[in-house]
Amino acid sequence: MKIEVDVDQLRESLLDRVGSAAGVSFPAAMLDVMDIEDESPQELLARAEREGLDLRDFAVDDDDDDDGYGADEDW
Repeated sequence: MKIEVDVDQLRESLLDRVGSAAGVSFPAAMLDVMDIEDESPQELLARAEREGLDLRDFAVDDDDDDDGYGADEDW
């Protein structure tokens, strides 16, 4: 299955996870923060897979219907 991933959202999630580790006195996590900020989209995807993240959580929503009900406005 091929999905389009919101790379910015993925990067933020990875930074949140690593930032939590840095906040509890795990200094090596600061190196991960710098790496994540500089990684290409492909590198972020590889990191997310290594960390066991479900990439479907970061899928881009193709639906232009933003009312949250899933109804077609043109009916």
